[in-house]
Amino acid sequence: MKSKDLLHQLSNLEAQLNNFSFEELSSNDATRLKKSFQSFKRSLEAKVFENEKETATLEDVNFQNELDPIASSKIDEESMLIARVSHEIRTPLNGIIGFTDLLLEDALSETQHHHVQAIQSASHTLMDIINELLEFSKLSAGLEHFESIDFNIYSIVRDVMYLCNTLIIDKNVKLEVDIDTQIPEVIVGDPSKLSQVLLNLIGNSIKFVEKGDICLKITQNKRIKKQHVLTFEISDTGIGISEENLKHIFDSFRQAEFDTANKYGGSGLGLSIVKQIIENQGGQIKMASNLGIGTTVKFTLPFIKGDLSRIPKTTDSGIDQNEQIKLVNGMRILVFEDNLLNQKLIEQRLNSWKCKTYITDNPLYGLNILENNRIDLVLMDLRMPKMNGFQVTERIRANKNVYIKQIPIVALTADFTIKDRDECNTHGINDYILKPYSPDELLSKLIKNKNDMDTLYIVESDIINPNSEQEKMNLAPILEECMGEIDLLEELVHLYKQNALEFIGKAKMHLKDGDINELEFAAHKIKSGLAMMKTYGLHAIVDQMYRTCKTSKDEKHLAFLYDCFVEEYPKVENVLNIELEKLTKK
Repeated sequence: MKSKDLLHQLSNLEAQLNNFSFEELSSNDATRLKKSFQSFKRSLEAKVFENEKETATLEDVNFQNELDPIASSKIDEESMLIARVSHEIRTPLNGIIGFTDLLLEDALSETQHHHVQAIQSASHTLMDIINELLEFSKLSAGLEHFESIDFNIYSIVRDVMYLCNTLIIDKNVKLEVDIDTQIPEVIVGDPSKLSQVLLNLIGNSIKFVEKGDICLKITQNKRIKKQHVLTFEISDTGIGISEENLKHIFDSFRQAEFDTANKYGGSGLGLSIVKQIIENQGGQIKMASNLGIGTTVKFTLPFIKGDLSRIPKTTDSGIDQNEQIKLVNGMRILVFEDNLLNQKLIEQRLNSWKCKTYITDNPLYGLNILENNRIDLVLMDLRMPKMNGFQVTERIRANKNVYIKQIPIVALTADFTIKDRDECNTHGINDYILKPYSPDELLSKLIKNKNDMDTLYIVESDIINPNSEQEKMNLAPILEECMGEIDLLEELVHLYKQNALEFIGKAKMHLKDGDINELEFAAHKIKSGLAMMKTYGLHAIVDQMYRTCKTSKDEKHLAFLYDCFVEEYPKVENVLNIELEKLTKK
């Protein structure tokens, strides 16, 4: 295995290590385990980037200092306590937010509506503070995970600017970006953390600029061997910060001015978190400001040039993007997502494609939407606090409504491990998208899962209406094809029944053995006979089985379709007997 490939594998292992440490170990044990792993990983990185001796020596010194129980124990205990309390508070708060959403849909008086909105606004503010506390505590304890993956920096910047533009309400504020074209298109680092830092810093500028300009400038500052050191500069013409307060701007729980919290909100942790994120990745940040004139924030981050082949590719359908967008026009999509920025971003994108969008972070509210609205597809965040995405999916798959239990579900996640992939298969999640994702990736996933959904419409309509075959079935045209020979028609019907029963027996055996290839062959073999007898409901079920065998090979879905066939076939056979008897009596 090449060294760089090993580094990618170590990043995935680090994510799993963080989750284990945070949930299962004491703060001291978690910190020791984390630092031990980081020491090994950074030594390997140093070897890859050809400066092993200097980096390793520095790391060894830092490592010993960080393991000193007297110096670090108290900080770690406080951080872990904050993290656990934050987790506990999120659960009931999430319920409050969800039920205020439900209340706002009721027939409230103007005063009641105002009160509920106030509760909702306060709850969202508190949730933001809790989220920042949680991240701050993990950073302080050294348990925050940093990715090392290939990503397109131009795509990340484009997505950030798109979102930030949606946050600008005043038309007198102008947001611009200037990115050095010499910067490699694909770099290796943590795209999620970079997005977070940019959103925080540009978001601050948007908050404090009432009229004027905001500019993001990205340049390649220098190259150190294989590293590209990038400089990010965010300048604005906002209210500015006094010289005295600028000295403490990156301190925890500090606001720029005395009345900032009252006027603009916030916990005072945002810039402290940003500073820790940047410094943990080997970067630096500084700020300059003049009161009443504006502020400039400048930070550097080192990256290495990436490999385009490592970025997951979306399937090229050969269809123009405008034509692709037309394919999803009118789709009714339910989104489970607890992050407000992500909610706003995905809502903007889906609405721009003329989709009907329902967004919630409350599982019960989302399940209620499914029961009372025709939904085409579900986008499911896997890491929701009150009830995670796997648990919500389990509730959907257990629904008694045939259509709801089979609705396509696409997982949204920033951290997708092998365990997550297994759980997706176990719970019946059809697909997944890794955050941060581009609009093209999202569009591709919607189109891909729409194909399976279209067949589900046919299957569902025929199963829900058990008399549909009886209403459509007419053997007279088939008798004409038999040149009026009733004996030949009787033979065809007898052969049809024989083939159906043979299919039921073989399909049951293949499902039991897990032999998807043989099941695919059996489904293909019977399709033509079902179509010839114009039993379209059964044909739709078998066609879906055939397509599932060729694509997802989802055994739970195949078992469901098999049960549908077994349930419907006796009804079809009964109608066939009635229609045949009518013709033989003529």
